[in-house]
Amino acid sequence: MLLILSEMNASSLLTDKFEAFWQSTGCTAVIFDMDGTLVDNMDFHRRTWLEWAKREGLQKSEDEILQNVNGTIGEIVQRLFPRIEDHDEIFALGERKEALYRELYRPHLQMLPGLIAWLDWLKEQEITLAVATAGDRKNLAFTLDGLGIRDYFRVMVTGEDTRQGKPHPEVFLRAAEGLNIAPKSCLVFEDSPAGTEAARRAEMPCVVVNADAPREKFGDTGHVLGFIEDFTAIPFASHESAP
Repeated sequence: MLLILSEMNASSLLTDKFEAFWQSTGCTAVIFDMDGTLVDNMDFHRRTWLEWAKREGLQKSEDEILQNVNGTIGEIVQRLFPRIEDHDEIFALGERKEALYRELYRPHLQMLPGLIAWLDWLKEQEITLAVATAGDRKNLAFTLDGLGIRDYFRVMVTGEDTRQGKPHPEVFLRAAEGLNIAPKSCLVFEDSPAGTEAARRAEMPCVVVNADAPREKFGDTGHVLGFIEDFTAIPFASHESAP
């Protein structure tokens, strides 16, 4: 009985804290990046890029490769193979990379700590949610269906739905349009400097979670409410950074 009461009190306290944090944002919807934000998978992407480059015979150093892997899969392939102009060949190269990534990451697929509690609370409050990712539709399905969280999201925008990858704000603006919510009323959760900059250009407040780069790489962070390690750090005081 005491254990049940303790759990109820802990749940009530968390609910109160979520409510206080959410009210402090002034937002009415949430947009989540996927890779690095819902799941801690960026190291697997990096390992995959290097293995894929080796298999495809790409004659570039590891640093050259990893410095050029931001954006949509199509943008990255064109950047790494600038002489290839055929769309079908670019698509096939990208498909092979992503298939290899899913093979490597599948045994390790798990959501970031605290995510499900945050999603559950947002759902209970009937707050509309979106995913906005540079990843393709197969990776979106692999992640959301593999974790069993697809039904939390009303709108899902992928790199296949946009013409320009982050830091261009297109993917976030399309998500806001799909939600029928003004961009400034959408709270973004992101892990990367490029995604955080995309949120700034979209005029959306942002929380940086599971940062994939040193703090100094994030540039202008006037729109960033905080930097947190994972979703267990919610709530936090807006405009303050987690240790």
